[in-house]
Amino acid sequence: MNSTFIKFAMKIAIRNAKIRKTRTILTVLAVTYSVATLIALRTVGIGVHEKIASEIKAFLRADIIISEESIVIPERVVSILESELKHVDYIVPAILVTGKLGIHSVSILAVEREGLEKLSAELLKGTFFKSEESYEIILEEELAHRMGINEPGGEVILSISVGNLFVERKFKIVGIVKRTASVAKIVGFTIAIVPLPVLQDMLGREGFINHIFIKVSRDDMLEAVSRDIKTLFPKANLIKQTEVVEAVSRVLNIVRGTIYAVTLVGLLVAALGVMNTVMMSIRERIHEIGVLKAIGAGGLQVMVIFLSEVLIIGLSGGALGCIAGYWGAYILKRIIIRLGLPFDIPISIVPEVYVWGVLIAVSVSILAALYPISYVLRIRPVEALRFE
Repeated sequence: MNSTFIKFAMKIAIRNAKIRKTRTILTVLAVTYSVATLIALRTVGIGVHEKIASEIKAFLRADIIISEESIVIPERVVSILESELKHVDYIVPAILVTGKLGIHSVSILAVEREGLEKLSAELLKGTFFKSEESYEIILEEELAHRMGINEPGGEVILSISVGNLFVERKFKIVGIVKRTASVAKIVGFTIAIVPLPVLQDMLGREGFINHIFIKVSRDDMLEAVSRDIKTLFPKANLIKQTEVVEAVSRVLNIVRGTIYAVTLVGLLVAALGVMNTVMMSIRERIHEIGVLKAIGAGGLQVMVIFLSEVLIIGLSGGALGCIAGYWGAYILKRIIIRLGLPFDIPISIVPEVYVWGVLIAVSVSILAALYPISYVLRIRPVEALRFE
C-alpha cells in the first residue's frame, strides 16, 4: 500500500463526507460533544485541585501542626523544638478553642503578637494588640460582617466553655483581618484572635498551649522535620499540610470518577453514531466496493478507504471538542461559582488534556467502526456488483 493509494483513499473519504454532509456533521457533533465534556470537566477539575491546594496552604498557615484536643502541651516544648529542629523558618505556639461572641459561634485563636505576624495575618482595619496582657480582640472580616461590625472600636463579650469550665470576659475590638482563605467559608470556619497570655489566664492554664504551628524552610525537608519531631515527642499528634491536600484530593478523585462515568455515556453515544454512519455508508456503497474489488483492490485497501472517513470524523470531532471544551470549562466554572463555591477557579490550558481528548476521539471512532468495516472484508466482488 503506497502513498498514492492513501491519497486516493483520502480523496474518496472527503468526497463521501461532502456528499453525505448532514450525516457527517451530526456524527462529528456527537464526537465533539463527548470530547468537549471530557475536556471541560478535566480542566475545571485540575483548576479546583490547584485552587484548593493553595487555599489549604493559606488556611493552615503552616506545613506541620502539632495538635492536641485539650490544652495539655507545655510551652517549654516550643523551646525544645526551636533548639533541636533544623530547616524550620518559624515555630508559633497557640491555643485554638471554640467560643462565642454574643450569639455567634467562632474559633478563638490565641497567639503572641510576634506569632500573629509570622502567620501572615493581613490587617484590613485597626491595629494588632497593644500588649500581650490587654483584653483586646481581632476579628476576621467574615465574622465582623456577620456581627454587623464595620470598624474597630466597640466591645464584645467573649464566652468560652471547656469541659466544666465556663468563662466570660469583655474584649475591645482593635482590628479586622482578612479572611485566612476562602475554603474557611466552606467548612464554616471563622476566627477571632486574642493575646495568648490573656486566654491562658481566662482558662486558668498558664504556660500551656494546644497547637504548635511549624513552617518548614524547604518543601523537601517536610518528612525529615516530621521524623525529628516524632523522635523528640513520639506521642505528638502531627497534622501535615500535604496530608490534608491528599485527603481532599482523594475526595475530589471520587467525585471526578463519578463525573467521568457520566461522560462515558456521551462517548458511547458518539461511538454508536460513528458505527451507524459507517454501516449506512457501506450499505449505500456496496456496488462501489464491488467495482473496486473487481479491478484488483484488496479487502484491506477498501477498508482503508472507510477508515479514512472515520479518521476525518475523529480528528474533526476531537479538534472541535478541544475548542468547545476550553470555552465549556469557563461556562462550567460560572455554574459552579453560582452554586456557591466561594473562590475563583483558575482555567489553564493543559496540553496533556487536549492530546488525550483528540486521541480518545480518534480511538473511539476507529473502534466503533471496526465491526461494520470488517464486513467489507467478507464481501465478494460478484455479490457486491449484483447488489442494488
